[in-house]
Amino acid sequence: MNTTDIYRQAIKRTFADLCGVARHDVDVSWNEDGEKITVRCADKTFTHETIHDDDDCALKFVSTHEDPVTVRLTNDERLRLERTDLDRLNGI
Repeated sequence: MNTTDIYRQAIKRTFADLCGVARHDVDVSWNEDGEKITVRCADKTFTHETIHDDDDCALKFVSTHEDPVTVRLTNDERLRLERTDLDRLNGI
């Protein structure tokens, strides 16, 4: 599992729980540059500008009509992210 997959899983988990929908009903996409994440869920759209990240483990999504949503990685997701980073450093 790569970094994008780990974050996608966390985003889907958070929004599915918040909106009371199944995870497969949460659409998560990155723009071409990977600098913006868009989430569409329950007829609502939220965005996160990745270039403004202060904390790699918490992503804040905003919407023009909804309260902001913060996505935090679980301990398991953090561990997988650390392993992915180590694997990348080791050339695996």
